[in-house]
Amino acid sequence: MGIFSSIEQLGSRFTEPVNLALGMFDGVHLGHQQVLQASQNHACEINGNAVAFTFPTHPASFLRPEHAPPLLMNAEQKAKMLHSYGMNHVILRSFDHELAQVEADEFALFMKERIPSVAGFSVGKNFRFGKGRIGDASFLKHVAGKMGIEVEIVDFKSMDGTVVSSSIIREKLRAGDITKVNHMLGRSYRIDGIVSSGKKMGRQIGFPTMNVEWNPEASPAFGVYAGMVKHLEEGIKAPAVANYGIRPTVENDASVPKLEIHILNEFNDEKWGYNSEVEMALEHFIRPEKKFDSIDELKKQIEIDRNKANALQQMS
Repeated sequence: MGIFSSIEQLGSRFTEPVNLALGMFDGVHLGHQQVLQASQNHACEINGNAVAFTFPTHPASFLRPEHAPPLLMNAEQKAKMLHSYGMNHVILRSFDHELAQVEADEFALFMKERIPSVAGFSVGKNFRFGKGRIGDASFLKHVAGKMGIEVEIVDFKSMDGTVVSSSIIREKLRAGDITKVNHMLGRSYRIDGIVSSGKKMGRQIGFPTMNVEWNPEASPAFGVYAGMVKHLEEGIKAPAVANYGIRPTVENDASVPKLEIHILNEFNDEKWGYNSEVEMALEHFIRPEKKFDSIDELKKQIEIDRNKANALQQMS
């Protein structure tokens, strides 16, 4: 897979036909996946490449910074995810003044001049483009069609009467509805980070944890989650329970949330030591974070959380 920071980088290296999947693709949810599949289908028909054209940060962060939404994933995570869903290459092009000034009726030409082999665009039904976002998917189909570029408009993906979208997923994530989040993503919501040293409070009360460095823009509700943790270097997996929050029982003035992961089976320091790169899949929300009156109360609740996580793991 190639990851390119400009349109020209890809356009100068490939002469075979290209279908461009256009969009922000934050979260790479089920709706996005339909657009990616459409791109791949057309690329297969023309013996070409399926390429995702997206942005490392939201265009609103350039146009209206105060209204920019928190992202579900960073640029590196998004590029890897787009590749995992079958895209041959990814263009992560910063949204800047040049792109912001491209008129809607000039957008297809703008892309064609930089990627001469572009043969198709795949977009979602709500796709907007051009200066002032005045262009929509139907207009792109009209303008690009005159240039011999095929445009496929992919319909919305709905679940239980709700259109799947990044904004809805952010809302559900903040509310702790991890089940709905996972359904809309089509996979478990995952956290990845590096194990760092902590105060060893968990170890002192009989529940050793891994402290994972993680600072997302769009974060889940504070609370306790059950799922699977994976050691990305060793490839080993283990059922785990995780707490994400400010740990009010043991820290009075914490302002930065922390992620702590407790492995349900026997914890091995050698396997899961400091500087290990791990990934935690959040599969169930057990309870919101709360402050307990004593460490003993906290210990009792952690044991309850642990037992519930074990039961959920056995059911899945």
